[in-house]
Amino acid sequence: MPSVPEQAQRPNCRVALIGNPNAGKTTVFNALCGARQHTGNYAGVTVEKKTGLLRGHDNIEIIDLPGTYSLNAKSADEEITAKVLAGTAAGNEIPPQLAVAVLDASNLKRSLYLTLQLRESGVPFICVLTMTDIAARRGITIDQPALSKKLGVQVCEVTQAAKGQIAALAKAIVTHPPGPLLLQREGGAKSVSPSLLKRGGQGVSSPVEQRYAEIDKILHSVVKKESRTGSLTQRIDRVLTHRVFGLIAFTAIIGGVFFSIYAGARPIMDLIDGAMKTLGQSLRGTLEAYPVTSSLFADGIIAGAGSVFVFLPQIMILFFFISVLEEMGYLARAAFLMDKLLGWTGLNGRAFIPLLSSFACAVPGILSARVMPTDRARMSTILIAPLMSCSARLPVYVLFIGAFVEPRFGALWAAATLFAMHLVGISVAMPLAWLLNRKVLKAGESPFILELPEYHMPHWPNVWRRVYDAAMNFLKRVGGIIFALSIVIWGLAYFPHSEKTTLAASLDFAKEKNLPQLIQDEKAGKIPGSEYAALHQELESKIRAAHLRDSFLGRFGRAVEPIFRPLGFDWKISVAILAAFPAREVFVSTLGIIFSVTDAKDDPAALGRRLSAEKKPDGKPAYGALLAASIMIFFALCAQCMSTLATIRRELDSTRWALGVFFVMTGLAYVISLLVYQLGRMFIA
Repeated sequence: MPSVPEQAQRPNCRVALIGNPNAGKTTVFNALCGARQHTGNYAGVTVEKKTGLLRGHDNIEIIDLPGTYSLNAKSADEEITAKVLAGTAAGNEIPPQLAVAVLDASNLKRSLYLTLQLRESGVPFICVLTMTDIAARRGITIDQPALSKKLGVQVCEVTQAAKGQIAALAKAIVTHPPGPLLLQREGGAKSVSPSLLKRGGQGVSSPVEQRYAEIDKILHSVVKKESRTGSLTQRIDRVLTHRVFGLIAFTAIIGGVFFSIYAGARPIMDLIDGAMKTLGQSLRGTLEAYPVTSSLFADGIIAGAGSVFVFLPQIMILFFFISVLEEMGYLARAAFLMDKLLGWTGLNGRAFIPLLSSFACAVPGILSARVMPTDRARMSTILIAPLMSCSARLPVYVLFIGAFVEPRFGALWAAATLFAMHLVGISVAMPLAWLLNRKVLKAGESPFILELPEYHMPHWPNVWRRVYDAAMNFLKRVGGIIFALSIVIWGLAYFPHSEKTTLAASLDFAKEKNLPQLIQDEKAGKIPGSEYAALHQELESKIRAAHLRDSFLGRFGRAVEPIFRPLGFDWKISVAILAAFPAREVFVSTLGIIFSVTDAKDDPAALGRRLSAEKKPDGKPAYGALLAASIMIFFALCAQCMSTLATIRRELDSTRWALGVFFVMTGLAYVISLLVYQLGRMFIA
């Protein structure tokens, strides 16, 4: 980038990027700022805030305003845009001294409406013309000098963030005369109209008809269009938006994305899990002389960090595909296809992205709900997303189906049961979405105004930037909460850790296994060393189970057993449910500890056999297919995931809604599991 004279630089300058959605604003922002940017939320709202420093100019801050079609504030995004331009947004009390209006050359008429509003607002601005390559493919040619003359401002061109064009735009920003500050309205510049700051306001004074009349005059002077038929986009859309073939293509594309999130992330998640286990075991050996500290680091800090990092692969893969599909122009087509299927609930087609993503993990699904066009539609989507049966529930399904369904009813019924468990959440979520939109939020049907953009190759720097931002946002917003609560759960499951419990468990094990005889047999060579080592490992599992039973968490589990007893749960199942609050995956490993099954998470069949062999005091089976159904339905519906609740709390900026999700989902899980178990007992009896 060419250097700019030092005297041209201005201290503490703020520049706002403004433009329509999908106009190329993000490409311009990333090219201007590179890695010198960060994201967050505007104070008091959940609208994302992106700011960065212009390359080579630490005194110039670029603000990437939310995409908007108008300065007439009718949504949270538009309201923030108007407030930032006026200097009244919390944390942005000084208005920008310059705005950069991003104009989509392939749809100039739409972009010019916002540009004329910006001109009338009094904020100094320049324009940047994007998508000129797409316009050329459509036979559209724009006379850039004539456009600059008509608008009365400098017009630059940026196509796919070419270095020379970005350098020219940066120079135009740096050398443009500074605009007035909020408290220094010099040169007769007009302040932003107060009516822009209220949603539904009439905006600036110019009538809409007059503004469109001026746009038509500008277009007549600066645009030349050749007549072309049968563009590539139109030919592709004949298939991808077809009512039959479009749905087939949608199923294949989204199925591939879903499979990638579900299966593609697994090897990386296993590597993270393995690395955390190795690190934990290493710390156990190093701190063996300090058992409390050893357990704190291995089972608390390291395990807590692992429960945070293990989500990153799914989040990054999800946002990679969302960004690629959006950049290519397909995401709008998918939303169009799904709109009719979701419309009756009050949602629109955009909701399929977060809901589908939530089948892999609710955390990235909730984060991707930002694609929803209105605050209420976004809120209702976030609130029902946890009902999708995420991959964390799968180990629970596999355990109980393998233990109680497949041995008795066969593989076909086992597969049908697994599929039914994924339908449970959907069957509850859709009516709940209708109730939220029609009765609670009273949102009615979400407006679904959709423009299908031209197909084009993704701009890869935008894709990688979005993946990086999604990962960092998760770590900053949710990771700390998950980590902290994991430490709390560890403390509840560890203390009080008395030697009396260890001794009692050891004596019981010695009596059960006839330890003196085992020692003699081992010395005589009658017992292989590997078998003896397995007995030692079994003893450790017995001791851990005893400590868990006597811990604060175990005591609480026994105390609440009467509450869960109508669902068929004993204290062991109750303790496992409570221990699984930070993450559902913990349920299986906790049961493994309670039933002294080593590494139950990696060998659920062994735990399944142990559960099916468990007996009541009267000799009858303690667990069966009916109880398995009750447990699986409870897990399919309950809000048994701390990270999901933390994400809802952050995204909606509301503890009340996060708690509401927990109590409503858990209440539904309890009631439906109760009905299934009690009615089942009546029929079985």
